[in-house]
Amino acid sequence: MRPNRTFIAVCLAVAAPALWAPYAFSQQSASAQQTRPDPADPAASVPAAAYRSVFADFRPMGETKVGDWRAANDEVGRIGGWRAYAREAQAPESAPAAPAMAPHMTSPAAPASGGHGNHGMPGGKR
Repeated sequence: MRPNRTFIAVCLAVAAPALWAPYAFSQQSASAQQTRPDPADPAASVPAAAYRSVFADFRPMGETKVGDWRAANDEVGRIGGWRAYAREAQAPESAPAAPAMAPHMTSPAAPASGGHGNHGMPGGKR
């Protein structure tokens, strides 16, 4: 199959800047070197050093209103305590999709015997 002439023209138009870029860069850097002062010349003028703190544009966050901790605890108790949050975390619609695991790997919910779950635990297997 013979390539379309339009396709070849488009490819050349796209590739042309990439082919000429090294030549243009070398000419640009040569002209830039001519305007720069000689770094070995102690009398060469240099721009003044400027310091700008990274915190110059810092805006502190406003005070966060902290609610009554007793009311928060009562609300958690009314909902059902930590078990309600555990059920909510296990709900399929709120849980993000787990990545597929390779067949030789065990699932995180059922660790293999001799796993790393007992490290540092008193009476744990070693």
